[in-house]
Amino acid sequence: MSASKAKRAEVAERRKNAIQMVLAGLDYETIAERLGYASRGAAHTDVDRALSANLADLKTEAATLREVQARRYHRLLAAVWPKALKGDLRAVETAAKLTDRVVKLYGLAEPDKLDLDVTGTVTAEDLMEIIRNAPAGDDDADA
Repeated sequence: MSASKAKRAEVAERRKNAIQMVLAGLDYETIAERLGYASRGAAHTDVDRALSANLADLKTEAATLREVQARRYHRLLAAVWPKALKGDLRAVETAAKLTDRVVKLYGLAEPDKLDLDVTGTVTAEDLMEIIRNAPAGDDDADA
């Protein structure tokens, strides 16, 4: 193993241990002492870097998985589309469900918009009372 690979492996192991110690509730001063960091700040910086790198990796993996799933949905949609266009009701229903899944996957649905005309003041207690008295269930159930 080359010196740089060995150093990277050492840093990765130390970061892993530091994260485990943070999760176990140890303070950065103790982590620095146990793992040989120059200071509490150095231990904190190293943990932040490790967590940021892991978060970036997770975001990349999630984006890749999202794209794979989208391609699957598109292939399935392509398979049922001709039948849906010919009026096959099951195919229409399946195509609509697949389209909904793609919309959800990419977050394409617009959020519900509220028309608000506010005059006067409303307290937090008033808002909580409105929420408590709101009908439960799906708003679209009446449609």
